[in-house]
Amino acid sequence: MIVALLSAIVVSIPAAADGGALLDEVAAVVDDSPILLSEVSARAAPELRRLADEAVGPEETEHRRADMMRQSLQTLIDERLLGEQLKNANITVSEQDLDDTIRDVMRNNGIADEKVFEMALEKEGLTLEGYRQKLREQLEKTKLLRLKVNAQIKITDSEIDDEYQREYGSATGDEEVRARHLLVKVDKDATPEQRERALSQAKMLARRAQAGEDFSKLAREYSDGPSASRGGELGWFKRGEMVPSFEAAAFAQPKGGVSDPVLTQFGYHVIQLEDRRRSAPPNLAKVKEQIRQKLAQRQMEKLTADYLKGLRKDAAIEIRLPELRPRS
Repeated sequence: MIVALLSAIVVSIPAAADGGALLDEVAAVVDDSPILLSEVSARAAPELRRLADEAVGPEETEHRRADMMRQSLQTLIDERLLGEQLKNANITVSEQDLDDTIRDVMRNNGIADEKVFEMALEKEGLTLEGYRQKLREQLEKTKLLRLKVNAQIKITDSEIDDEYQREYGSATGDEEVRARHLLVKVDKDATPEQRERALSQAKMLARRAQAGEDFSKLAREYSDGPSASRGGELGWFKRGEMVPSFEAAAFAQPKGGVSDPVLTQFGYHVIQLEDRRRSAPPNLAKVKEQIRQKLAQRQMEKLTADYLKGLRKDAAIEIRLPELRPRS
């Protein structure tokens, strides 16, 4: 299934349940506008399909299914209310807006070919034209929400300072190590005998370094790696920046320690840990805009929720099916 492709767009599915019973019962009425159970089921369909693939018990499945149906109805109610607001708002979505958004969706899902994208839509019961129309409606509602709440978003320097202190004030920084290594290269198509000779060579070099020989000299003389001319110097690196087996061996060494041979896809490595430290957290100037955007997003979510709550309060909403009413 395409990730986030239809996260806020109704998915068309047949309006029939098992046995052929029509799912056309009225689930709710919003200002005299009905929302059918089939619409709720269609909106919940992608999440329900994912739920069906999860290994959970029948009781948990039913509980989560009920929650998904309730949430889908609430989303449809909000969209119906926003649709009413759009009638009085001068909001347009251009063809370029649609094209740009679809390109973003394709890129985020690793799809480069439009034909492949159309095939993915077909699996969701949509044509490209139908998807564009639903996407247009969704973008219009998104623009409306931004119009209503963006002007209310205010981020002060004091709030940024407070958030910086919460996030980084007590941070000691990520652990970093500085290391050297030497590599005995092993080709991917090497024979078992060649691999054994390489391992023996690496073990011999590790023993010499562990016995106190100058590691940088050994690396310059024997390493097959690109850092050989620098005596195997790798500089500082954090966790997650190296091949896992190499990283694990490097971080496991005491300062000055030399590892036994470590196998990666490149061959056998012998690693010497030169130093370790905690990197300092970033200064405020470097992350200020990032923090501002995070706080703005947080405010926008709250203001949007408040705006929708106000629309619900002013509307006449009747949920006809008890099982779809919010949990008390």
